[in-house]
Amino acid sequence: MVKITNDFILNADISTVLDRLRIVLTNGKLKDIQDKSTDIVVSCPFHSGGQEEHGSCFIRKKDGVFHCFGCDMKGSFLKFVAGCFDSSLEYAKDWLLKTFGGEIVSSAVAMDEPIQIGKRTQKKQFLDPKILENYQSWCPYLAKRKLSREICELFKVKYDPKYRQIIFPAYDINGRLVMMTKRSIDTKTFYLDKDVEKPVYCLDYVMKNNFKTAVITEGPFDCLTGWEYGYPTVATFGKISDYQIEQLNKSCIRVLYAMFDNDEAGRRFTETLKRKLTKRIIIVETKFPDGKKDINDLTKPEFDKIIQEARNS
Repeated sequence: MVKITNDFILNADISTVLDRLRIVLTNGKLKDIQDKSTDIVVSCPFHSGGQEEHGSCFIRKKDGVFHCFGCDMKGSFLKFVAGCFDSSLEYAKDWLLKTFGGEIVSSAVAMDEPIQIGKRTQKKQFLDPKILENYQSWCPYLAKRKLSREICELFKVKYDPKYRQIIFPAYDINGRLVMMTKRSIDTKTFYLDKDVEKPVYCLDYVMKNNFKTAVITEGPFDCLTGWEYGYPTVATFGKISDYQIEQLNKSCIRVLYAMFDNDEAGRRFTETLKRKLTKRIIIVETKFPDGKKDINDLTKPEFDKIIQEARNS
């Protein structure tokens, strides 16, 4: 483990971090990585535009301290990672902690909403939005799922060509980036960060615009389809948590159209809302046409008809 600041020890070794960096970097840096006995020699990210062919930068394995013998740049491993991203120390710290996890070693550190986990107290982490710049802004698969470039840009949907995954940035009710949900376009598998409380997807945008009426569904594709069709829509990423209920209860929403998947699980989710949400929020149940599983299966006229019928019932 490497101490990246006075307060945090990184739960990964230097070699593991460098391997991951080489995968995620899109600026051509770290082309040369050579594992020596006590050091790792890499191409320096600070001179020659980070594009030198043969490494002149030495990183000590035991603590990550680096020294480039080409430009004489030296410093902590955190500084090195920031140089790889052409970004700030704070951004590098956020990326390291989000990607590999870390342990607080100083009880004096200021913490935002401390969470007790066994005998450790862990700081709730927020991601630097600049991390989204490492990914593409569009891929044809999104169009196949009925999503326009405009909606994807509005909600900052990205694509990771390395792993062929759609990335849905998820923000808390205050607009802070807390996780990046990933969905494989090959296996249709969703990847959620198990160490982060799931926010309500797109609730931050609903709050920002003070929408009083919204649709609620399960997944991000269905959620963004709702926005395509002109309706403020939020999503739970599957099963509804008590934390998400709390966020909805704090929101500006007063009427919520339940449009979960057209199956038994979806019906249970609607019952959960009716049982746990504050009485100030009116839950309107909806009914899908036969053969339609979710919002993404619907055409806009079908979607409009479901809302109208629910409104009139």
